This record gives sequence, C-alpha cells and structure tokens, in this order.
Amino acid sequence: MNLLNIGIEEFKKVVYPKYIKIFPKEERKELKTIEDNFSKNMTRFIKICENDKFIGFFIINTIPNNKYLQLDYFAILEPYRNKGYGTKAIILLKEQMKIYDGIFVEVEKLGLGEDEQDNILRERRVKFYETLGFEKLNFDLKWYGTLILSVYILSTSMHKDNENEILKNMFEIYYLIHGKEKVEKNCQVI
Repeated sequence: MNLLNIGIEEFKKVVYPKYIKIFPKEERKELKTIEDNFSKNMTRFIKICENDKFIGFFIINTIPNNKYLQLDYFAILEPYRNKGYGTKAIILLKEQMKIYDGIFVEVEKLGLGEDEQDNILRERRVKFYETLGFEKLNFDLKWYGTLILSVYILSTSMHKDNENEILKNMFEIYYLIHGKEKVEKNCQVI
C-alpha cells in the first residue's frame, strides 16, 4: 500500500468526485474552501493506493508549529471496504506522521444518531478507530448548536500532552481552517 501526496488538480479530477459521492452535502466543505486552505498549505490530500489502484483518500489539516494533525476526511472506496485497507492506511499514516505528537479525528457522538442504523454506523466508526489505538478525549464539541462530535486521538510519538494542550492545538487548527470568528460563534467544548 502507498500513501501519495497529491496536488489540487489531481484532487479535483480524481478524489473530489468520490468525495462528493461519499460524504453527505451537510458534511462537506465547499471546493473553494478546500482550494483556499490547500493554497495556504493547511490542507493536504493523500491518495491511498494498492498495487497502483486508487482505493481511498485522506484529507488532513495541519498548520506550522502545531503538534497535531487533523484527520478531516477519510474514505475507502466502496469496492475495497471491509478488506482491511482502512486499517492498513491508518497504520501507514501514523508511521509517516511521526513529526506530530498525534492525529485527531472527530466522530459523531454515540447514541445520538437519527435512527438505529445511524447509531450502529457511529458505533462501527468508533470501534474501528479504537481498535487502531485512538483514545477518546474527555470532552465533546458542539458545533452549530446541534452537532455533537467526540474527539479521538492517536498518539504518533512518545510525547503525551494533557487534554488542555491538545485542545489548544486543535483550536489553533480550527481557527485557521474555518476562521476564528466562525469557530468562536459556532463551536462549544462540552
């Protein structure tokens, strides 16, 4: 398996059509926002390949002098799911991102799904991340007054920060990716 950093043109041509198919509209960022953050070197695109076949992707956010990386979007394409590729991809990402202290991901809070099927999907996501060593932090984030996300972190180094330090680093990323005013107005730590 290979993780390949790609540029904006390849992202738009190869990954973006899959991105809009996989992620519901309310979960996606606008292409212009993605392009702007890429041009500022805050967003990176990683194509996941197996034997030269495109099987999935990561969209990650990082900023200079920050100890953490945000795994913003992660998907394995439909024909390749449930075959262990997601696990291999995360393990490889962790190995390649040892310059950071950790990788954080937000997952919709367990038990708050729209229906039983949504709750089962959330439980599967959490189990997947926990199996790979992600640990739930002791806080959740409430976005736009209704969306509650739990934060999980995967340590990539021997250094362990306390949760306040992790939260500080997370919000530095949020402020630059989304805009400080928007984050302060719409994101609450609970």
